[in-house]
Amino acid sequence: MLRALIVDDEPPARDLLRRLLAVHADHVEIVGEARSVADAAEKYQRLRPDLVFLDIQMPREDGFALLPRLGAPAPAVIFVTAYDAFAVRAFEVNAVDYLLKPVAPDRLARALARVAAPIATATIAPAPAIAPLHATDTVFLQSDRGIRTATVAAITHIEAEENYTRVHLTDGPPVLIRRTMAEWESVLPVDLFVRVERSLLLNRAAIQRVDRISRDVAHAHVAGRAGPLALARRASLRLRRSLRVNPAS
Repeated sequence: MLRALIVDDEPPARDLLRRLLAVHADHVEIVGEARSVADAAEKYQRLRPDLVFLDIQMPREDGFALLPRLGAPAPAVIFVTAYDAFAVRAFEVNAVDYLLKPVAPDRLARALARVAAPIATATIAPAPAIAPLHATDTVFLQSDRGIRTATVAAITHIEAEENYTRVHLTDGPPVLIRRTMAEWESVLPVDLFVRVERSLLLNRAAIQRVDRISRDVAHAHVAGRAGPLALARRASLRLRRSLRVNPAS
């Protein structure tokens, strides 16, 4: 049984979702409703639902403002929005799915299937659309320790660790999240980030200097990092060429 919290500032929207979820009453229980981010944060801490249906556009604070307040382990999140342009943000926070208003019964059923069996049913509903990010965009980094927010420009470099990536930031400790390098490369701005090797993406603007140590090794000094990153010859060449073509501002 999934325990669900509905977050939407519009009573008609909450009523519609409640009626649609009644069809799934054998495995979904609505434990509460909230009409604002502050209301939702209080009810989440008290009710601890497994699933949150989260509206995006609400007065004072949008739905994304709730995410850092959920703590760990974070619940499954299904965004509910009237604007498809928000779909990319759903990808950034590893949301299970997003639903467009007015919610269609078949899409709700597929979204619930993704919550119940996210691996086995990965092809049941399309993943949220991915659009390129800009340096000033905010990303949500969800790990087993909770959710952190950062601007794209605050990411200094990203390192691959098997099926995970470690995201390094100008301020604060790095964050280990379940996202591949290919996924990052597809959304990060190409005028800012360069993939110098298979397991390393660098933010050009975060590079303070590059020292040539030997014919085959160079050290890249990155903002916010105590020691340099050691780069092999090919990675060093890629970075140097990239810096010449796209000098950091």
